[in-house]
Amino acid sequence: MADFNYLEEIARQIKTNRNYLNQIEEELKIINMKLHELPLKKPTEATFAKMIGTQYEDQQEQLEKSKANLEAKKEELTNAVKSDTSKFISEMTSPDLVIPLDPKPQFKNGNVMFQYKDATKFHNLFEFLSELLGLSAPLVVKDVLLSSTEVIIKVSNEYDAKQKFISSMNEIQKTLTIKKK
Repeated sequence: MADFNYLEEIARQIKTNRNYLNQIEEELKIINMKLHELPLKKPTEATFAKMIGTQYEDQQEQLEKSKANLEAKKEELTNAVKSDTSKFISEMTSPDLVIPLDPKPQFKNGNVMFQYKDATKFHNLFEFLSELLGLSAPLVVKDVLLSSTEVIIKVSNEYDAKQKFISSMNEIQKTLTIKKK
């Protein structure tokens, strides 16, 4: 059964892996630059080392190994991000998705507000969901504001709020289902 806590964890993992992937890509750029420069500098460096009586340290093999290791890690992380993204979309579009809202809404300024149970926050989930949908957080779908801390519905009675909430979640799920394909 899918729930927001699990989706929050998946989104956090995707964010962590993406950050690590960016670091690896930066390291690969540096190594590729060194590998490109090495053949150009090698004759001068080798001659200089010989002239001063030291051993020239050829870094080609070490750099090639580092590059291969980083490329393998990059491939692994890329696959993990793709897999986790697919899992996130599948769980988010599941008809069994459980959204931990407090069933007792608050009424404020003509709006109905639902808080998440135990004042839970879902920052990673909404950040990633917004990215997938191509929208900015907080999400506003059919007069329903969905944020990491609460849901605010622009109606004045609870029944209409529940209908609008269901409709907005269905809209999000439909959009994600289309993106999954």
